[in-house]
Amino acid sequence: MMNDFFAYCQGYQANEKHHLAMLPEGRKLSSQQPLEFLKPLESAVGIHLFTNEHGNPSFFLIQRSEYEGKHSGQYGFPGGKRELSDVNLEQCARRECMEELGIQSEQGICLNVLSPVYIPVSNFIMHAFLFAHESVPFLHRNEREIQQVIEIDLAVFASETTISWKEMTHQEGSRFIGKVPGFQWNEHWIWGATALVLNELKALFIAYEKTLKSNGALKGPI
Repeated sequence: MMNDFFAYCQGYQANEKHHLAMLPEGRKLSSQQPLEFLKPLESAVGIHLFTNEHGNPSFFLIQRSEYEGKHSGQYGFPGGKRELSDVNLEQCARRECMEELGIQSEQGICLNVLSPVYIPVSNFIMHAFLFAHESVPFLHRNEREIQQVIEIDLAVFASETTISWKEMTHQEGSRFIGKVPGFQWNEHWIWGATALVLNELKALFIAYEKTLKSNGALKGPI
């Protein structure tokens, strides 16, 4: 199953429409933002896919430590801003994942990259890279930056997790007050840019399963 899923990921064409359901009221798609005027900084994150004990694809989310910043305590994928030393965005994602989770830069095959997400509060454009691993990557959590690491079973997430709305009170550095869409994974509330990426990843997996069921063999994205 996993080899077929990895192959499917390689043939996937990024589709920003999967972000629509996760946008707060009044928020536009990233492609509709005046990026040339805003001049956002580039960032990259890693979605490290591996087979869990149930034979399903899993990946890691992190909860950032509490700090004086715009993303304090929030859930996200390991990653960060592109540095001058990064040859490209994939290298940025690999370097950041090594610094935050100890996943060595040479580990994992890069399968694809999902639709970019513009993050207004920090003026970043975020690129999410899919990496495939033959086994569970060894982690060494950066305790200063990362509060906890969460493993998510993608098959369970895709089949059981629905979009919910939550009332957000004013938070330092946040532009959102009112209800925002997100995902409730156990006790973890996941929203914002991470939820946009998760919804596209969820749609990718659902399309993969639909292809297998309807055709009986891997035919590529639908």
